[in-house]
Amino acid sequence: MVRLGFLADGVWKALVGVAMLALLRALVDELGAPGWLLGVTAAAVLASAAAEAAYAVRNGAGTHTKYLVAYDSGWVLVSVLALVLARSDVGLAWVLWLGYQLVAAPLLAVIFARGARVEGTPASTVPRRRPGRYWRA
Repeated sequence: MVRLGFLADGVWKALVGVAMLALLRALVDELGAPGWLLGVTAAAVLASAAAEAAYAVRNGAGTHTKYLVAYDSGWVLVSVLALVLARSDVGLAWVLWLGYQLVAAPLLAVIFARGARVEGTPASTVPRRRPGRYWRA
């Protein structure tokens, strides 16, 4: 069940990242979002989504739930603060909201990417060659 939760959260983050990119022009033109920050943040959120989905598929242990709770709690708090700030300074609100994700999403991606490694396997997905007739250790 926990594995499905990690996968669902990864899919949600992927949808958020894709929506950021799909709506980039509208968010910049209509709502004053900084375009470069929005694009970079979308990439970071998509990387986090991929790492979380990989973790769900390869490991899925409940030991990483605390990281999701911390990330999502921070996201909610920053979102509330950004909404309050948007009444007086829309630019600062966007920088705060996107900046949080730009910092937190890559950290979460690293945590989940490391957790996706099965104990005893290399970080690379390229299989190691075993010593044999044509290759020596």
